[in-house]
Amino acid sequence: MSKVVEKRTLQRHFNPVKAKLALMDECFSQLRNGLPPSKDDYVEADRLTHSYVISCFLMIVQRAVDINNAIIEFSGNTPPYQKHQSFRSIQESGAIDLETLNFFEHALNCYQKIANPYEGFPAPDLYDVSSLLLQHGEAYARQINDFFDDTNTKTVAEDS
Repeated sequence: MSKVVEKRTLQRHFNPVKAKLALMDECFSQLRNGLPPSKDDYVEADRLTHSYVISCFLMIVQRAVDINNAIIEFSGNTPPYQKHQSFRSIQESGAIDLETLNFFEHALNCYQKIANPYEGFPAPDLYDVSSLLLQHGEAYARQINDFFDDTNTKTVAEDS
């Protein structure tokens, strides 16, 4: 078996992006279960609930950045230093749409504010962006899955 065919076979068996997407899906489930049903309920919730939602939000956004970087590396390029650029790069490659890019650029701004100990991020705003993250994040995951399914289909067709 040639090295090229061996590499493609290995890539079909283990795709690190698919593994990261599975972990991301677990984070969506955790966020969905931990996010109170309304903004008022969230604002009134205890610190543990707030910390839980913050953790889920940060993990999902970071996993998306990790997935972007894996896709960029997979294409033979070096991932950009700035997280925003990773989303722009994969949007330009056709992996995600413009609406998803725009949301994640907003989510990254929120991520930076949350991660900065000197900057506050109001609970109502976190509830809003976390609710949107469920919608846009799951769209991101579908788009990445579709992108890889399309890529694999094209690769298999080219191999035939």
